[in-house]
Amino acid sequence: MIRSCLFALTLLLPFSFVLAEEEAPEPVAVDEVLALGPLPVDAERMDKAGHADDLRRALVGQLGEGALPRPGEAVTAFGQRSEWGAVSPSSTGSERRLQLWWFQLETERFVRGHLKVEDLRNAVVFVDGRKVDASDEGHALDLRNGSHGVWIVHEGSTEDGEPSVAWQGRSGNDRAAAHTRSERRVSAQRLTNAETVGDLAISPDGRYLALAYERRDEAAGTEIRRLEIRDLQTDRVVRQWTADRPAALAWSPDGSKLAVQTGNSLWLHERDSGKARALLLEHEGIGSWRWHPDSGSILFNWVKKDEAETDKRRRLRALEDRWAGFRDLSQLYQVDVDSAIVRALTAEERSVNLHDIVDGRALLSHNVIDYAAPPHGLTRVFEIDLDNGQQREIARLRQFNDIRYADDGYWLLAGPGLSFGDGDTTPEDVIPNDYDTQLYRLSTDGTRAVSLSRAFDPAFSGIERLADGNLLLSAVSGEESVLVHYDRDAEALNIVDSGFSVVESFVASRTSPPTVVARGSDADAPQRVHRVGLDGETEVLVDSRETAYPDVVFGEVRDWSFTNDDGVEIDGRYYLPPDFDAEKQYPLIVYYYGGTVPVNRQFTGRYPFNLWAANGYVIYVVQPRGAIGYGQNFSARHVNAWGDYAADDIVEGTQQFVQAHDFVSEDRIGNIGASYGGFMTMHLATKTDIFAASISHAGISALTSYWGEGWWGYSYSGIASKGSFPWNNRELYVEQSPVYNADKIETPMLLLHGEDDTNVPVGESDNMFTALKLLGREVEMVEFPGQDHWILDREQRYIWWDSILAWYDRWLKDEPEWWQHLYPES
Repeated sequence: MIRSCLFALTLLLPFSFVLAEEEAPEPVAVDEVLALGPLPVDAERMDKAGHADDLRRALVGQLGEGALPRPGEAVTAFGQRSEWGAVSPSSTGSERRLQLWWFQLETERFVRGHLKVEDLRNAVVFVDGRKVDASDEGHALDLRNGSHGVWIVHEGSTEDGEPSVAWQGRSGNDRAAAHTRSERRVSAQRLTNAETVGDLAISPDGRYLALAYERRDEAAGTEIRRLEIRDLQTDRVVRQWTADRPAALAWSPDGSKLAVQTGNSLWLHERDSGKARALLLEHEGIGSWRWHPDSGSILFNWVKKDEAETDKRRRLRALEDRWAGFRDLSQLYQVDVDSAIVRALTAEERSVNLHDIVDGRALLSHNVIDYAAPPHGLTRVFEIDLDNGQQREIARLRQFNDIRYADDGYWLLAGPGLSFGDGDTTPEDVIPNDYDTQLYRLSTDGTRAVSLSRAFDPAFSGIERLADGNLLLSAVSGEESVLVHYDRDAEALNIVDSGFSVVESFVASRTSPPTVVARGSDADAPQRVHRVGLDGETEVLVDSRETAYPDVVFGEVRDWSFTNDDGVEIDGRYYLPPDFDAEKQYPLIVYYYGGTVPVNRQFTGRYPFNLWAANGYVIYVVQPRGAIGYGQNFSARHVNAWGDYAADDIVEGTQQFVQAHDFVSEDRIGNIGASYGGFMTMHLATKTDIFAASISHAGISALTSYWGEGWWGYSYSGIASKGSFPWNNRELYVEQSPVYNADKIETPMLLLHGEDDTNVPVGESDNMFTALKLLGREVEMVEFPGQDHWILDREQRYIWWDSILAWYDRWLKDEPEWWQHLYPES
């Protein structure tokens, strides 16, 4: 719901107008707080006992988790009932009893100042879950644009004191308003700390569901993980325990045991008795395991680390030899459940991957070094007899994603360019995009593959064989990630209504019909877990909106598509701020895909659109040509194009979007992309001046250096630049490389990169940074030490997100203060 009055806290001037700096502005008093207490805690004894700070932190952590307090809500402790109530700080008595105050500071831009807390005994202040130390000036705060929860734990007023709380900004621009409404905008911490389900496992009979939950307690600074077994018939939790994050979990085929891998150990939990025992204890490198169908054993991969490294020199014997762990060997093993005796099933020269088990046979694959043809690698698919270890080779494939047993032959996921398949539906003179994965029926001898999805636009990403012989697959369908049911008798592919736009993962029972459980989210709704019927009926089992975001107000997400000059419909959507007012004008951020997968409608992720919208931006997500999931003719525009079609669609889409929406300022448009999308940001800057600020994360500036230096550059280019190399297509590798056109760039550009990026080496940003510096252009570069292609470290991720918004505040809102605070000139 849009509430235009939600954040009408003070009179705010338009973003394009900056208030003049004012010296020593008057403090703004906090007239009302929500108070709880006095609590039945002897404050003096607590201080003497030695854990006062820990207890205060725990109090804020317990009461600050979940929904914000509301007047009249009660808390009962040690038999005493206390209610939250609105009070004036000055009315607090001097009785030395523990009390808790709460209010919110609302900001509409980055602000700096102090929270002044006067005449409270032993007051401890927490802001956004973290303790803030006091100085002579007060509690120093640097606050992002957003809602900031303030908790004050104290022991009543000082003798003859009159308690007060006030915000003291450093200048007239540093304004914050206090309120006690139980509503807030989303924050980076809320998005990353909310409890989510990380893994699922369903018993073969469909009755019991295992769920692995995880969340972070910001006040305690710790991760909280738990495992739960739920009876789906009674909707009762039959067992729950805390544990490390499981690497994987799966029920035995008879449903009597739940196998859980935590770290380097594999544990078995008996369903009925609740007893647990270690089947494999501290076996370093175990993983990728499956139950044998007879329930008596488990097959697993076990990695043997290469010990032959030397720090004096290293000979690279193959392109893949640059990959971390390439010289390690992962082989297939089998452990007997009763005795825990382990035996080796393979002893290959290359690491093997386990795909499926039927009766006494296992379906495996391993990579073969072979650069003869794009994408410059080969996959050998074979099966072994689990009793005698005998092997039978099935096929050697250049296009390969996954494989399962079928009654007669195999179900194969592979690209449309499969040499002995009929999956390619593009015109004769067009090269298909082999990331547009198709479903094939592969013959028993591995020589013939018949496409089952030629007339089906979604691109497959995962496959599971059901007990009735049909298939359940995950697929990219435009902006959505969907479940697809394949009926082998009808030879029909049907999208299943899961109840959300993006399916993150799914599990299915071995019954017929199966009980299917999936987890997923929507652009405007956080993660849920649904029981999904193949007939389209869904049931909500877990909803994190209720537990993690009960009082968070989000803006609307609306679909918006356009038809480009070539007559092709280009999909898209846009996000509005929570306090959206159609009579105002807002800055716009344009985002587009990286690689060749569309930007899906997941609630959050590495690029949090809802967070950007909460900071006063409209976000337009456009799906230009080249993306999979829209049909092969659409995705083929990615091959040997490197921005040709995508750039036209992004520019045209942005122009049409601005023309169609009066609330967007055409002079305040920013763009951002990552990886291939980072390349697009640089490429667009050489083509157009419609953007006022650009951001490239891990972008490619020179196709040749990425092709040779990126660990996967040659294989990605084997699809994206199929048949083209620096020696036979200089026009592509030079003219489409942004660094060779850097002199055309006038847009202020921020380059972001993980210092240890192995996919797109940091030198790609170094190239562009050097060029633009020498050209005297406006450019900044921020590296993240220890981070690879994605910024995964929690604290570094916050800085990364802050840098993005601060850059846009600087150029699209004329508010440079946040950027200057993050990156001062001296």
